[in-house]
Amino acid sequence: MTKRIDIPSLRKRIWASYRSLRPLFFEMLRIQTFLRGSVYELSTRCGKPSCICQRGQRHRRWVLSESLGGRTRLRVVPHSEIERWQRWSGSYRNFRRRRAEFVKITRRILEDLDTIERGQRRSPE
Repeated sequence: MTKRIDIPSLRKRIWASYRSLRPLFFEMLRIQTFLRGSVYELSTRCGKPSCICQRGQRHRRWVLSESLGGRTRLRVVPHSEIERWQRWSGSYRNFRRRRAEFVKITRRILEDLDTIERGQRRSPE
């Protein structure tokens, strides 16, 4: 016995999902500048026996960490650009988060459309 498909409910869900894409698009297209990667403060030791970092006070610098071709690359952020690069990398994360949400909603719409197709398909007799 096959389960009856509730096509009107699926149509409503598709339209609701479709409407949720508009604000998502607006936010994705509003973001103008972004920088791939994360900006953070890195503290390191240099290894020189007489350096102050050997006594606990580490060298600090701001870096941009990004993955390129499976390898992590660190770039030193100019001190005057720290806030801007942080803002740009935050915009990139927001864009990627919204893009993932867009993909999730689109997949749900396609699954519902496939279900409707299966429910409405008839074989010639």
